[in-house]
Amino acid sequence: MNSSPSTTTTPSTQISAPDQSEKATQIIKLALLLEPEAQGIAVARIIAATLHDGPGTALERFAATGNLDAESVLDELNDVRVPFEQEAWVDALARHILFTKGGQS
Repeated sequence: MNSSPSTTTTPSTQISAPDQSEKATQIIKLALLLEPEAQGIAVARIIAATLHDGPGTALERFAATGNLDAESVLDELNDVRVPFEQEAWVDALARHILFTKGGQS
């Protein structure tokens, strides 16, 4: 008698979050038209979220939590490679960090 164990497979569904990069791009472009003082931490965190290289980076930590390690973020920004259209984003984030009193946000 052939008794092989029966196996069942359940189909899995992968759910991914919708791509928000176009929305982030629009928000950043609009915010950069404002005076530097009006840009604020929210825009800085959105920019950091679009630039970071993944979990554990200073940019990712700032984007996710608002906790700013200014020196580490500025070091990471020195290594960021972005299209020409996004260079203003890097500059705006660096300005935010440099002009934030004591690097505390």
